[in-house]
Amino acid sequence: MKSVLRNLLLSLAVATSAAWADATDDLSKQLQPLAALSGNFKQTLIDERGKVTQESNGNFSVQRPGKLRWKTGEPYAQLLVTNNKTLWLYDPDLEQVTVRPVDTRIKETPALLLGGKVEEIRKSFDVNLKDGVYHLTPKNPKAPFKAMEIHFAKDGLPDSMTVRDGMGQTTKIKFSGMKANPKLSDSIFNFKPPAGTDIIKDE
Repeated sequence: MKSVLRNLLLSLAVATSAAWADATDDLSKQLQPLAALSGNFKQTLIDERGKVTQESNGNFSVQRPGKLRWKTGEPYAQLLVTNNKTLWLYDPDLEQVTVRPVDTRIKETPALLLGGKVEEIRKSFDVNLKDGVYHLTPKNPKAPFKAMEIHFAKDGLPDSMTVRDGMGQTTKIKFSGMKANPKLSDSIFNFKPPAGTDIIKDE
């Protein structure tokens, strides 16, 4: 009986591992043709009780590997820019920018997944596919989020993302006006703080 149970558990483990591998391959195939993306987004933050606490709109551009410009509009204007070496987080209301080097944790952020190296997905995430939605769980326990879901539209472009953090909060991102492989200038992935901006270096 123990031998049967052991074999059953082993079979389930192998089957689960194979399912993750297949889902990872599928997600990689979805992202591989997208060397660059740009579009608009609506972002909704929901607390642990299911209450909407914040809504905002914005636009973004992302280019592989690891380049991102994510601009959120009112009422909580912010600009996040990275050139894959340095990350700038600019708050125009506070006239303040935080500057820090790009590390592994930053590369695991949801937005950068769209512009990261496809081959790193397998190394960083367990991936499962259910009802057309990719479910990603970071392998790093110190990752900036606990779980993420990605859904693609029929045209093969990302349609929406859902991100769940360790505090029970959920961020839902709905994309629109998506463009595949637009021509993007390197200059948009660098940031020069406006005169008078307080610069905070986070090493």
